[in-house]
This record gives sequence, C-alpha cells and structure tokens, in this order.
Amino acid sequence: PKPYKLAFRKYPGVASGLGAEYYYREGQKSPVTYYHLKSPASGDMIAVGATDPRAVDARCIDNYVKEKTRGYATQIVLEGRGVKAYFEPKFPHLKVRLGVGAKVKDLMQYCLRDPDVEVTCNKKGDVVVLHGPNKARVGTLAYRLLKVMTPRLLPYTGKGAHFA
Repeated sequence: PKPYKLAFRKYPGVASGLGAEYYYREGQKSPVTYYHLKSPASGDMIAVGATDPRAVDARCIDNYVKEKTRGYATQIVLEGRGVKAYFEPKFPHLKVRLGVGAKVKDLMQYCLRDPDVEVTCNKKGDVVVLHGPNKARVGTLAYRLLKVMTPRLLPYTGKGAHFA
C-alpha cells in the first residue's frame, strides 16, 4: 500500500459532544480519529483526522457545532390581505388576524409553551421568526403555530401561513 497522509481539521470543543459513537462508528470507508485538546493558549479545540480529506469535512460535525453554538431558527410567512401577526402590548401576547373581517386569535399560550424558544415578528407583521436551542424544539412549536395560523375553511383564498 502507498504511504497515507493523515489530514486534520480543527473544530470548536463543542464537537466532542458527538462522542465516540460517532467518531469510531462501524462501516466507515476511512476511519476517523479525534483528539480533544484543552490549553490556555488555544482554548478548547477538537482535531479530527482521517486518511481521506473528505471524511474530515463531515457536514454532520458542522451542523452539530452550529446547532450548539448558534441555535436553530425558522420563519413562518403570513400571506393574504389583512393577514397579520403582532404582539399586544409586548412579547408573550402574540395575536394573529387571518383576514380583514376575521377574529383575532390569541396565541399567548404557544409563546409560553417552551421558554427557550424565542418568538418574534417583524414590524409589518407578515413574518414570524422562531429561534431556539435545537431543531426539534423549534420545529415542534413552529408546526403548532402553523396549524393555528392556517385557515380551515378558506383553502383557495391564498390567505394563511407557510414556512419560508
């Protein structure tokens, strides 16, 4: 066999949360190794190495680091004449109107359901943004809000909400 070079890539120390189950899993074409380095000079860091350079640039590791450091966000876009979301007077009191003559729905209970997921809406009221710690919690709340914001009896009017 030819001499192999071991390619390394640096990640933040948060990437160690994937654990040995990910880095040393069965059935890999090129085995991956990782070293957790902690020093006062460089801080908390992970060095991931493999003989195949593409194995080091795994999207799974990038996504895990992104989720742990930045969180996850999704947008719900409201469309149609008179369709609007707003806070009255401020954060937990989310109100949604699904048309010009439609009654205003109070969605405060959904804003308080998960305290780590932050719900905001823009000034115009046509975009609701949910930001939270991970995809599962943000997605669950976003789906519940979407179900409430979609009108049941008016499927062909073009009014309502959808994910951006």
